[in-house]
Amino acid sequence: MPSTQIIGIVDDDEDLPAALSSLVRSLGYGAECFSSASALLARKDLDTFSCVISDIHMPVMDGIALAQKLGEIAADLPVILMTGRNEEGLERKAYAAGAICFMPKPFSFDDLSRSLDKALAAKG
Repeated sequence: MPSTQIIGIVDDDEDLPAALSSLVRSLGYGAECFSSASALLARKDLDTFSCVISDIHMPVMDGIALAQKLGEIAADLPVILMTGRNEEGLERKAYAAGAICFMPKPFSFDDLSRSLDKALAAKG
């Protein structure tokens, strides 16, 4: 049942996590927001999350490094990476780091829904 699935949202932007969590909740999932990769990683109960959605460009630890770290410590946790920057090779780097989906910003409600469906199906 989707209502029991919690999506972790990581973004250093002040406004995006609230907006994204609202979209996630409208799809029937729970959401918990983090302002940095280290704040998410400080959680001892990462198995609470069904999926993590993270921005790529953040200070200290970016989304690419976060996806790699989650692959080491929570290999079954799917990661969706998003970015507002159009950099050559960035999508390839995201997938190489272990991301299940890559979403360029701005993305649509349907893009988010499809990415969550894919990520949650991968988790099993």
